[in-house]
Amino acid sequence: MPEPDRIRTYLETAGEQIRWERARRVVIPELRQHLEDQRDAFAAEGQEEAERLAVEEMGDPVSVGAELDRIHRPKPQCGLLALTAVFALAGTVLRVWLTADWTDTYQNLDPLRAGLAFILGCGALLAGYFLDISCLGHYAGRIYLGFLAVTLLVWRFSPQVNNVPFYARYVVLCAPVVYAAWLYTCRAKGWRGLLMAVLGGVPLALFCCWIPYMLALVSLLAVGFVLMLMACWKNWFGVGRWKSLTFFGVCVAGIIATVGYWCLRSGHAVRRLATALHPETDPLGMGWYGLNIRHSLEISQWWGQGNWDGAYPYEMAMPLCESDSLLTTMIYRLGWLPFLLLILMFVGLVGCLLVRCLRQRSQLGQFLAVTVVMMLSVPALFSVAWNLGFTWNGGFFPLLIGNVTTVLYMGFMGLALSAFRGDSILRDQVCNADYHPRYRIKVSIQRL
Repeated sequence: MPEPDRIRTYLETAGEQIRWERARRVVIPELRQHLEDQRDAFAAEGQEEAERLAVEEMGDPVSVGAELDRIHRPKPQCGLLALTAVFALAGTVLRVWLTADWTDTYQNLDPLRAGLAFILGCGALLAGYFLDISCLGHYAGRIYLGFLAVTLLVWRFSPQVNNVPFYARYVVLCAPVVYAAWLYTCRAKGWRGLLMAVLGGVPLALFCCWIPYMLALVSLLAVGFVLMLMACWKNWFGVGRWKSLTFFGVCVAGIIATVGYWCLRSGHAVRRLATALHPETDPLGMGWYGLNIRHSLEISQWWGQGNWDGAYPYEMAMPLCESDSLLTTMIYRLGWLPFLLLILMFVGLVGCLLVRCLRQRSQLGQFLAVTVVMMLSVPALFSVAWNLGFTWNGGFFPLLIGNVTTVLYMGFMGLALSAFRGDSILRDQVCNADYHPRYRIKVSIQRL
C-alpha cells in the first residue's frame, strides 16, 4: 500500500465502527493527529516507513474504532425528558382545569392554545435535545450580534401592551443563554477577554431595562454573576484566579452601588419593598395584590377547596389569578398539599439538573447547564414569593404558567439535556489555555 494511503485507510476503517456521526466528526480528526504525531516521532528517530510503524503501533483499526464507539456514545436523558414533559403537561392541565368554570373567559387560557403551546414545547424540547450545542461556542459572536439586532427590531416594531413591547419580553428571556455563549468565547484572552466578558452583559441588561422587564434583568444578572464567578475561579482568562476575582468583585460592587443609589433616589423600589412586606399600609394601591393573596391563603385548606367569603367571585377578586397568581389559585382550589407536591417535583427536576451539571467535563456544557438551572430557579423563586403574599415583583413559574414561556423554557431544558447527552464528545472540544493541544489529543486516545 502506498505510504500516503495508510493513515487514510486506517481512519476510514476505524470511522466505520463509530455509529454516532457527531462523535465521528470529533474523534477521527483527533485520531489522525495522533497518528501523524507518532509518524513524525518515528521519522525523527530515523526509522524507515514511519507511517507504517505508526499505524501498526496504534493497533487493529476495527478494534480501535469499536472501542471509540463504546466510549463516545450518546447518553440518553429519557428520564429528564419525560419529567420535563410531565411537568409541562401538568401545568397545561392545571391552567385549563382550574379556570374552566370561571364566569370570565381569558384568551390565553383557551384549551386549544394551551394544548398547542404544550405540543410546540415538546417540539422545542426535542429540537434542543438533538441540537449540537458546540455550535453555540463556535458561532457565539454571531449569535450575540444577531440577538442584539433581533431584540432591537422586536423592541421597535412589537405591538404595545400596557406601554410595553409585548413580544420583546419573550425575546430578552433568551439573554442568559446568549451571554453564556459570549462568555465562552472570552477564554484565554487575558485582560481583554475579562473586560469583554464584563462589558458583553451591558447591552443585554440595557435591553431588559428599556423594555422594561425586571424578571429578565434579574435572571440575567444572577446568571452572569454565577458564570463569571466560575470563570474567574477556573482562571479562564489567564490573568490569575485572584486577579480575576478582584476585578470582578470591583465590578459587582460598582453595579450594587449604582443600583442602590438609583433605588434610593427614585424611592419607587423602596416603596414597593415596604408594601410587599406590609401590604396593609397601602390597601388601595400596591398592597391590594398582597392583601388579596394572603386572604386567599388564610382560607385555604390542606386538601380541597377553601371557603371563599368575598363579595365577588374568586376570579374577579383575585388579581392575576390565571397567570402570576395561578399558584395561589391552585392552593385555594386544591389545597396546600398538591401545591407542596408540585414544588417538590420542580425542586427534584432542578436538583437532577444540578447534579448532572456538576459532573459535566465540558466547560461549554457545564456553563450552559448552570445557565438553565439559574433560569429555572430565579423565576420560580419570584413566583413562589408572589404567591405567598410577598408581592414585590410578579413572574411566571417556569414550565407551568404561560404559553410562550412554556415553549421557550422547554427549549432551554432541551439545550441542557443535549449537553448531558453529548458529554463524551463535548469535553474533547474543550480549549483550555493551560493545556497544549497535543496533550488533549493524547488523553483522549489513552482512554483506549
